Amino acid sequence: MHRQLAAHQWLLISWGMLLLPPLLLFGADVSLFPWLDLSSTAAQLNYAVTMTGTRPWGALTSALVVLLLWRMVPAAQRWPMLAATLLALGLNLLVSHGLKNLFQESRPYVEYLASHGLLDLSHFYASDAAGRSTLLHGLALEQLPMPLADSVWQQWRFETGYSFPSGHTLFSCTLALCGCFVLLPLQRWGLALLLLGWAMWVSISRILLGMHWPVDVLVSALLSGVIVWCSHALMQRLWVRKPTL
Repeated sequence: MHRQLAAHQWLLISWGMLLLPPLLLFGADVSLFPWLDLSSTAAQLNYAVTMTGTRPWGALTSALVVLLLWRMVPAAQRWPMLAATLLALGLNLLVSHGLKNLFQESRPYVEYLASHGLLDLSHFYASDAAGRSTLLHGLALEQLPMPLADSVWQQWRFETGYSFPSGHTLFSCTLALCGCFVLLPLQRWGLALLLLGWAMWVSISRILLGMHWPVDVLVSALLSGVIVWCSHALMQRLWVRKPTL
């Protein structure tokens, strides 16, 4: 019982760490877009980080993290850990897609282009995904009101869906919290801190690159904690060891 309680305490601490950066940005009413020069090396580095949560690379990231967790946790915790992580990742996909279709919030970069007369906002989101991509492909890089790296421009043309919530933040925070839930009670500090740092960077990169508003990232970080908590609680109930006769 003590180990389970400690795990939930560590989950709360980790969750609070992930919530702090977007909470500060939201509370200060600060948006980091278009603060960063999106043609710079820093922008391309943020693009590389955000790609760790973009398909198909997100699946590889998940597999790598789960493999590391499998090797680091005791044998008795491996299958419950795997089941809870897969359940949490599946739930975050359902929640992300469901809320995007419900709220239909436009992305910051789309509003930015519309404010410079390069897009009609209502027409853009009235089109399907292929139509939105076609509209963006019709714009030349030289027409844009700010310099963009080719990789960032490619991402803008690829991710044309709605903004709220941030699927990348939901994914990275969920995966990081699943790891922290089992690693921190075992005092496996290195990988746990690496996962938290990665999730924070993915979250902030989404704002810097014009893909999400701070509130998108904040709510996604909030939802990730709820999803991980519920997934592990369910798996712990289902994975009760029967007493040995």
